[in-house]
Amino acid sequence: MLFLLVDTVGEGLESASMLASSYQGLALFWAAVVGAWLALDLVGAWLRGRRSHAREAGSAGAVLALLVAVGIGLHNFGEGLAIGAAFVLGEAALGTLLIIGFTLHNTTEGLAIIAPIAKERPSLFTLARLGAIGGIPTIAGAWIGGLVYSPAFAVLCLGLGAGAIAQVIFQISRQMAGTRSVMAHFASAPMAVGLLVGFGIMYATGMLVG
Repeated sequence: MLFLLVDTVGEGLESASMLASSYQGLALFWAAVVGAWLALDLVGAWLRGRRSHAREAGSAGAVLALLVAVGIGLHNFGEGLAIGAAFVLGEAALGTLLIIGFTLHNTTEGLAIIAPIAKERPSLFTLARLGAIGGIPTIAGAWIGGLVYSPAFAVLCLGLGAGAIAQVIFQISRQMAGTRSVMAHFASAPMAVGLLVGFGIMYATGMLVG
């Protein structure tokens, strides 16, 4: 998730800088970031209240998994826009390469979605639902990017994705702090190794897209 945040913010700022000054690209991007953060925070609070009222077991992990899927889905929507735009410009080879690269890249994102509920033995329906939330926006983005691509709209989507991912990272850190400090988690050998390996995999698959 940290890698996706850095990647999304970088792409968003780069795209914003290329917009005409009248669009106020930076303001548009950061407004979308804040808007996504607040919206996802409200959705998370509503889901936690709903599940708490229903007294469902494992609600904290289920809510967090859903928030992660939503955050990744918004990020993937921006990737879909890039795919659609490539085909609009007649770059079929580039579009095909983006599809392959994003497929490999997004496979590792599924691990982040199921991590909060890995110990709860979720049903196949739950896994399919979370996968659809995280993955279908890529398809929708490709259609929109191919039909009505707009650079300003792309900046808006990247801002929404960045804000959502940042909010999810905050929620994960807060949940980890419920048992012991966040830094204690990251200082543990398995966590440190996992983080480094994760960054390596994401970077390597991202290079295919680049």
